[in-house]
Amino acid sequence: MLLFRNPNMRISLIMLVTLVLAACGRTEISEVTLEVGKAARVNGCNVFLHHALQGDPFVTDVTWVCDAPESALKEKNWWGEGVQPPASSMFVGDCLRLNKKIYCMETIEPGKSATLKSTYEEQNWNGELLRRVR
Repeated sequence: MLLFRNPNMRISLIMLVTLVLAACGRTEISEVTLEVGKAARVNGCNVFLHHALQGDPFVTDVTWVCDAPESALKEKNWWGEGVQPPASSMFVGDCLRLNKKIYCMETIEPGKSATLKSTYEEQNWNGELLRRVR
């Protein structure tokens, strides 16, 4: 208990604990599970999972919009103004760009959900250089 008697050691310990807690608070979500029929916000984009179908292989129908406000998620038109964008089919392993990150389809639970995993992120201004997310 000598550690806590020394004021300098106490301050150092408090600073270390504060730093660790701050670092833990900034961790980004690397996976997101989308539910069928619900819109979700992923990396600043609104994403909607229309279907998660059982087949050989499993497939999903996904629509996303990155210029819609987050408040639109609570509206009927989750995509914002204008016409709803078309859906794209995605299989396990397929990827999509949501702002400066690329998310790949990790798992598909037919009739229920699909999980996207943050896999790559842009490293330069034009998006030509990517870094694998760990």
